[in-house]
Amino acid sequence: MKKRRVIISFKARSSLREYYEYLKKEVSKETAEYIKNGILQRCSQLKDFSKFSKEYYLDELPGDYQSVTKWKYKIIFKVTENEVHILNIIHTNRNPERFKDI
Repeated sequence: MKKRRVIISFKARSSLREYYEYLKKEVSKETAEYIKNGILQRCSQLKDFSKFSKEYYLDELPGDYQSVTKWKYKIIFKVTENEVHILNIIHTNRNPERFKDI
């Protein structure tokens, strides 16, 4: 199994920061850290890539988008020969149209 480098986009980092700040304010800093670290760990695991679910609602866009979920957070990514690009992290309770925001 090929190990790929994981690259987290600016948009994905911004989304994760937004969720972190929300959880820190509304729940606790400890919960925010736990969620953030869990999502980052899941992203890191994608370097040992195996096929995950294809994102059919993104079919009209060029590319082969896939996703994996950690708790209620969907990690949308694209795989190249040597890299896994994390494009966005989206809370699954959000408006489905936001899923196209990659």
